[in-house]
Amino acid sequence: MTGLPPTLEQQRELPLGRRVLASLIGIRVRPYVSASRSPRAGTQAVETGRGRRPVAMSRWEGTQKILVVVLVVGVVYLLAQLLGADEWNRPWQLVLSVLCGGTALIVQFLVSFAKQMEVVETSLDKRFADMNTATKLFSEVEKLRGDGVPRLAEHTTKVVTVGPGILHGFALAEIDRLAAQMEDLTNLSTECPGENHDWLMTLTRCARNSIDSINTSPADEVFWNTEAAGRYLTAQREAITERGIRIRRLFVVSRRDELAAIDPLRAEQQALGVDVRVVALETLPLHYRRGRMIDFIVFDGALSYELHPDQLGVISSTRINARAHEVQPLIRRFDQLWEAAQADTPDTAFNSARARTGSAFPDVGT
Repeated sequence: MTGLPPTLEQQRELPLGRRVLASLIGIRVRPYVSASRSPRAGTQAVETGRGRRPVAMSRWEGTQKILVVVLVVGVVYLLAQLLGADEWNRPWQLVLSVLCGGTALIVQFLVSFAKQMEVVETSLDKRFADMNTATKLFSEVEKLRGDGVPRLAEHTTKVVTVGPGILHGFALAEIDRLAAQMEDLTNLSTECPGENHDWLMTLTRCARNSIDSINTSPADEVFWNTEAAGRYLTAQREAITERGIRIRRLFVVSRRDELAAIDPLRAEQQALGVDVRVVALETLPLHYRRGRMIDFIVFDGALSYELHPDQLGVISSTRINARAHEVQPLIRRFDQLWEAAQADTPDTAFNSARARTGSAFPDVGT
């Protein structure tokens, strides 16, 4: 015998008196089951207005109500006997006792009903609050362009129902990471450890007007020979040819004798349509050299992609920042160094690269 509440068919098999008593005291009484057949006698659950509760607790509440009724009937009958000992009043004394006992039972039933209604009201309030939250969230989602958010919700519900548990954990962790990133972006800034090439590629594809970058890191020469750099330059070539975006890149070196090492890199990127200049810090006025020099890229004159190194010169964090009062100083610094840099004639570098490759836009490779 399971611990589930009795069905309606089982309750119809009960004697009429037990069914009436069960309905009055607010519990479901199951047919008699011996303790030997019940796996956990006395601990089955029944369904009441407040949900599923142990049978022992429900039976105690019902017994308590019956005891109160018996007590009221007894007290009233004794008082009636004391106040009117006439034998002719004995039937009325009995009726009065039963009436008071029934009133006590009804009062208890109403109190239980009021408590159950309070639980139902609380549950309904919570459901309505959840519905209001869902409606508000849906209205906010409608403001988003494209189908990315609906696709995210649809495929998230699918991925958590298939595959191993580690796949579910990975999917949920990615959603948490994305949610945290969106929460940070509400403050117009977000940061991640290390260098984030995915952000760099996405921002390049999203740019609509201009991309201005300063490269100062000693590891730049290594980066431009990586696969990530190839994808980055391909995305920049597409931005120039397909969307007409102006891209300027400034390489900053410490000494004059380092300029020659940048020439092949400069010629390659100029062949892609990137406006490239190189400047040596030792040739600049002192006030240009003051302050911390970091690698950064400004997209559309409104958002910066910043690389912050540690004490060893290794990129320790990447930051995206759209706060105007912090982006504007970077724009001014770029403009100052750009004007101070000695620019080669773009046509000369372009034509020399075209002569070597036979194409105005050589394939960068991905």
